[in-house]
Amino acid sequence: MSIVHETLKFTKTLDADLSRVWEAFADSNQQAQWSVPAGEAMVYEQAAFEVGGRDRYRCGPLESLDFINIVDYSLIVPQSLVVYTETVATSEEPLSAGVVTWSFAVNGDGTEVRLTSQVTSFVGDGMIEGSRNGHAKALNQLEEFVLTE
Repeated sequence: MSIVHETLKFTKTLDADLSRVWEAFADSNQQAQWSVPAGEAMVYEQAAFEVGGRDRYRCGPLESLDFINIVDYSLIVPQSLVVYTETVATSEEPLSAGVVTWSFAVNGDGTEVRLTSQVTSFVGDGMIEGSRNGHAKALNQLEEFVLTE
């Protein structure tokens, strides 16, 4: 087992109203549309966006949703802050675990989104890079989503 730790930080100001950004984040149906790269999918098996709630979803390429994600919500302050733990696995092995914090704030006419992911990979650097790329793409796609809806 190759354990790697990393703290990933992202900040992006979206040209969209805070209430619209929050709605797209908090609604699992909307999140499934913007949070995965093109050619991939996210299918929720369980969604409970509330303190103490749990989301469980599968994601990956359309033909094989091999990644199992479990999100346990620790803190939710509407239109301001979300903190959760996230584990990622396949049916064969655990891949990573971490603490993720999203913060949302009005910034001029837009919304500043800050994302911090403290991730531990159990399978080496690949999961860290996948997490880094996935979060960066998700922020860009969130902006595109809220501007086109």
